Amino acid sequence: DMIRKENQEYRLMVEYDFIGPWELNRRVRERYVEMINDQLPVGFAAIDQSSWWGWNRDEKSQYWLLLIVALVVFVLCAILFESLLQPLAVIAAIPVSFIGLFLTFSMFKINFDQGGYAAMILLCGLTVNAVLYIINDYNNLKTQKPNRNKLKLFLKAFNHKIIPIVLTTVSTIVGLLPFLLAGKNEGFWFSLSAGAIGGLVFSLLAVVVWLPLILIKKYQSNTW
Repeated sequence: DMIRKENQEYRLMVEYDFIGPWELNRRVRERYVEMINDQLPVGFAAIDQSSWWGWNRDEKSQYWLLLIVALVVFVLCAILFESLLQPLAVIAAIPVSFIGLFLTFSMFKINFDQGGYAAMILLCGLTVNAVLYIINDYNNLKTQKPNRNKLKLFLKAFNHKIIPIVLTTVSTIVGLLPFLLAGKNEGFWFSLSAGAIGGLVFSLLAVVVWLPLILIKKYQSNTW
């Protein structure tokens, strides 16, 4: 009932309730906004300003939160490892898992929404957790056997931890499968499970391929 003026424009807010799946709600809303804009005269426009759990596609501040998460992980790892170099290897594994997430959304034409963003945050924790297992075990072995070859110690730590890491990743993927099999009508949960599963698959590549490439090169050059 109230028309307000903002930025030299008169605005009227229209709200409605929709009962049904989120994906259907989005499609209906977009269809009606397009239909209304075709009928409105020049100078008038209908704009979708809806949000779900505060999500806004045009808002970039949520992505800065990912950098804050990475910074917190770096600081905690630096304290745990008492090093500034090893945390970089931990942080470097996160973008590899993001590659799997983005490929999943791109290849299967999935709408990137708040579920995809939540999957990115989830992958930050899961990927870092897997890498921490190996590096922490390596540091313990290096303390116990300081005279042993560092490359052999890393391979020993890798062999000890790779099976628990794979089992944890597979069990997480299996736990997310019901949301994925429910279909796109699940909205948030579908995009979350799809992005997380794609990212977890690439997180294994980060642990098995990317991490050794980073660390073994440094061990061979005696900089660690």
